[in-house]
Amino acid sequence: MDKFESIDFHQLARKEKNAQKRIRLLALAHFKDGKNRTEISRSLKVSRSSVNNWVSRYIKHGLDGLEDKPRSGRPSTLSQEQIQRLQNYIEIWNVENEDQKLTGVEINSFIKDEFQVEFEPSHIYRLMKRIGMDLSSN
Repeated sequence: MDKFESIDFHQLARKEKNAQKRIRLLALAHFKDGKNRTEISRSLKVSRSSVNNWVSRYIKHGLDGLEDKPRSGRPSTLSQEQIQRLQNYIEIWNVENEDQKLTGVEINSFIKDEFQVEFEPSHIYRLMKRIGMDLSSN
């Protein structure tokens, strides 16, 4: 319990901007105040296993244990090589067609023809943003 004595979890929770981490800090504050894990889970409306996990992570890793773990997410549909080819296509198209704007539909057609992958139209614009190519400026 020594690890809990020197930290004011309530104060840290008030200052925390990340809502998920704030809940974790409040759970530790309640734990430090002597509430059991079932009471904590009821008052914060989270599962008891989450409270167990947060307390264990704090005991093992200190405040760093309360940080969000990296999430892998869904793998990209296009490989890095395909993304590079797409970027090259857009750059060459922009040079050759200075007075015209390349559209998401045209990019989607290129991707479908070259890589046999078809995206929803809205995803094309997210993909362009993710790879650092802004369609609105060309």
